[in-house]
Amino acid sequence: MGAVETMEVFFEKLNDGDRPGAVALMDERVEMRIHVGDNARTLRGVEQVGGWFLRAEPGLRMIPGEVRDLGITYQADVLTVRPGALSQHLDASFRVEAGKITSINLTPR
Repeated sequence: MGAVETMEVFFEKLNDGDRPGAVALMDERVEMRIHVGDNARTLRGVEQVGGWFLRAEPGLRMIPGEVRDLGITYQADVLTVRPGALSQHLDASFRVEAGKITSINLTPR
């Protein structure tokens, strides 16, 4: 499965509430970088990165908009919707190798 196909399945599972299914698409050594203001936090391993998605508020939705397929890299403008919070646009980049997500970078627009 290529990057686009993997990410389509990831977002479908995440948005349908199948968070464990979405996390199963991550490599054991996945890394996620989250940018907030002038700071960035890096999570490493499926326990930390997957846990971030598993612990997110019920009703979390991540809806990809404009998608750029760069081979093993999938970039998209992602609309994040959480109940009780303002929606947020993120510049998102996902690296996919052998059908597994190996890297995630989320930056607010």
